[in-house]
Formats: sequence, structure tokens, C-alpha cells
Amino acid sequence: MIGTWLARALRERGDEVRILTRRSPKSEEEIQWDPNRGVSQPRLLDGVDTVFHLAGAPLADRPWTTQRRRVLYDSRVRATETLLQALDGLERPPRTLIGVGGLGIFGDREDAEIDDDDPPGAGFLSELCVAWEHANLAGENLGMRCAVLRMSVVLSPTGGAFPLMVRPFRIVGGWIGNGRQYTPWISVRDCVGALLHLADTPGCRGGFNGTVPGPTRNREWLEALGRVMHVPVVTHAPKWALRGALGELADSLLIASVRAVPRKLTDCGYQFVDTDAEATFRWLLDELDHPGIKAEHP
Repeated sequence: MIGTWLARALRERGDEVRILTRRSPKSEEEIQWDPNRGVSQPRLLDGVDTVFHLAGAPLADRPWTTQRRRVLYDSRVRATETLLQALDGLERPPRTLIGVGGLGIFGDREDAEIDDDDPPGAGFLSELCVAWEHANLAGENLGMRCAVLRMSVVLSPTGGAFPLMVRPFRIVGGWIGNGRQYTPWISVRDCVGALLHLADTPGCRGGFNGTVPGPTRNREWLEALGRVMHVPVVTHAPKWALRGALGELADSLLIASVRAVPRKLTDCGYQFVDTDAEATFRWLLDELDHPGIKAEHP
């Protein structure tokens, strides 16, 4: 989803785009790769300016069994190592690598405000995000400037979390757990804007918190969605039910409080487009009900 929006934004500003895809290429701009084995024709990447690395299996679509944890790790860490191996063999390697990571790196911090340079938390998700970020930043050893946008919930009308959030709200609205946890979020417009800004700004290096400047408690955030949809927000998904169904995934992704702020991103000059939850939900819902953007996902 993010790659589709990003590729469109790059083309609109005049950039030539090449896409790594796991399926058979359907156009000259597509290059096949296997995240575990390599790029089929790495020479086609020779001379590119910037690589945006967005790969990673979904975190929230099923419980974290031992097998699923391996998939999550390999699709992030091993895939990044595979990509860097392909780039390392080029005569003219990219100057810049922009990767993505996760704000789950910090774990549950309750009401404490989290800066970009704060230490990581504990647990599987934090350890995964640390390894993922380090794998991306290892591109510095190849002479590339590397930056990582730590992803929060990315709200888009064309996929991801938002359409799934809307479905139950068609009937009745509700929050998660006690609703007091801080839920970091970012619109897809700002996600793409931030990725482009990191690519275009020479001084941007290291990890960047990818979330709106004003952290929002989960209940307040979802009450904003209820107001836009004209649905009362009167119920909640209890912690015990979430833990029973999803195990550690629930604690790490749904119940954990991550009051992160994008200090480094704003310090390096990025200006957010969507900062107000209610206004953002209004735009998203309008696009969802009256889609003005149609694109195939690579």
C-alpha cells in the first residue's frame, strides 16, 4: 500500500521508478527478487540514486507463533541483508537507503513521552525492531546514507488499518482496552511525505519516529472517528479478550502505550499535512466512500 502511494508521488515529481517485486515482472520498471535469495537482475539497480526498502510481513494479521516469528524476522532482517548484498555488488551503488522500522521498538512506556533517541524496550517486538533497524543502517558500511522511518499505524483509504477500523464502526464504535494508552498514527500522505523528505535531506541519518506531533490516547482517537462517522463510541474490546485471542501480539500492538513524538523529523524540516485526528478521519472516510485514487498494488 505505502509503496503504491510512494511510487505515484515519485513519478508525479518526475522521478524514474523501479520496483522490486516477488512476482513475475509485468513491465520494464519491475525487477523480480526473492527476499531470501536475492535480486534476479541486480545490474538493473546500478546507478539508482535512492532505494526505499519497505518489505516486511504483516505484524497484526495472526498470532505470533514460533513459526510466525520466524517469518516476521526473515521478511525484515534477512530480506534487508539480501537487498544489501545485491547493492554491494553494483559498480554504481545508491547514495541513499531509506528503510522503515517500527515504533514497537520502544515497548510499552505508559505516559512517558518517547524521543527518537530513547533506548529500546524489551520483548519480541522490540528485539525484532532493533534487529530490523540495525539491518537497514548497515547500509552505511557500503557508503550509503541511511535513514529509517519508524512506522506507527499508517492510515490510508486504499488499504491497511483504516478500512478494517471502519467496518465495526458502521454499527457501533469502541476503543481498545481501557483506552488510556497512547496510539501513534500517521496518514499515508505524511508517511510518503516523510519518506521523501528523508531521501531529499542530506543531513537525515539514523532512526526517525514516524508519528504525528501530538500523541493521542486510544479512546480519544477513536472517539474522533465516531464523530466523523456519526456513530456513538460506547463500548470497548477488553484486554483479557484481546490477550486470549492474540497473545503477545495484543500487548505489543494494541494495548501498549507508545507516546512517541517525531522530534528529529520536525527538527530536520518536515512539515506534517495531517495532524488532527478528526480532520484526517474525515478525509480518509471521504476517499473511502468516494475513491479518487485507483492504483494496482505492485
